[in-house]
Amino acid sequence: MLMKVIVGMSGGVDSSVAAYLLKREGFEVYGTYFRLFKGKEEEASRCCDLNSVVNVGRIIGIPIEVIDVAEEFEKNIVQYFIEAYKCGITPNPCTVCNEKIKFGLGFEKAVEVFGDSLFATGHYATIEKDSGVHLKKGVDKLKEQSYMLWRLKKNQLERTIFPLGKLTKEQVYQISAELHLPKRKESEDVCFIQGRLIDFLKKHIPQRIGKIINKKGEILGKHKGVYFYTIGQRSGLGVSSSVPLYVIGLDIANNYVTLGEREDCYFKYAEITDTNFIENWNYETIVLRGKVRYRSEENECILKKEGEKIIVEFLTPQFAITSGQSLVLYKGDTVFGGGVIKQAL
Repeated sequence: MLMKVIVGMSGGVDSSVAAYLLKREGFEVYGTYFRLFKGKEEEASRCCDLNSVVNVGRIIGIPIEVIDVAEEFEKNIVQYFIEAYKCGITPNPCTVCNEKIKFGLGFEKAVEVFGDSLFATGHYATIEKDSGVHLKKGVDKLKEQSYMLWRLKKNQLERTIFPLGKLTKEQVYQISAELHLPKRKESEDVCFIQGRLIDFLKKHIPQRIGKIINKKGEILGKHKGVYFYTIGQRSGLGVSSSVPLYVIGLDIANNYVTLGEREDCYFKYAEITDTNFIENWNYETIVLRGKVRYRSEENECILKKEGEKIIVEFLTPQFAITSGQSLVLYKGDTVFGGGVIKQAL
């Protein structure tokens, strides 16, 4: 096993403690800070901080290298995010960033600097290596992050270590306090957006006035762009009603936003695409458990192939299955695989 390890660091408590634990275990540890933005990083990122990374490196005694992936991040993550919303899709950029930037291009560039190495981050997940490689849940149920890593390929997992997978967040905080590491806020979803999502989208997508309708096709009001809405949304609809209304459909072609009641937001089937199966699957029908978003509960489901389509059937209808989001499948505490939701059925 390689004893040299590169740690992707944000300046937060998780990646800092991960680096410290690896050094304590005897690894030759190198810290890397992925520069994701051009210009002043502190004005662009909601959670990463280079000064904190440098301070942590000094405290625990490891070298720090800045790896510039700003161009790749803009193309593969920011522009992907904007284009998805233009198509009425609600994307999950963090999962793509993990695959293509942090564990992909970023790690490759870091290896050019430090040489052949393993890679580590502060994610709360575990990797089991026996006859193969398996991505498994972290022990802290409240912090568990395997959902965000479903896109990682086997060759990426084979070179990865997750030092925090068997620790709780409370234990990590305790270690951080003992080391007097810099205190930083938690990492946030969509790190490149400062302020509100809708304000970011308005800067990049032109407004297009259209109709808000109900299931019968009756006009309830007007909207300024289908892409400013997401399935299951209740607030900010600008429509008066005697009962709570939710977004149940987005029609980019006709520029309609369709509203319905909460019961209309439940779906039993999802077609997934852009799939990645970490565990071997020969397209036989199999019973698993699935999550349709990071904070949702796992529910029993059936994974099957129907013609050219990959279908996930939930035994219990799920709220707001949304195009563009990740549907991650589990077998016990092991990530079986996942895919991007193409449509709810």
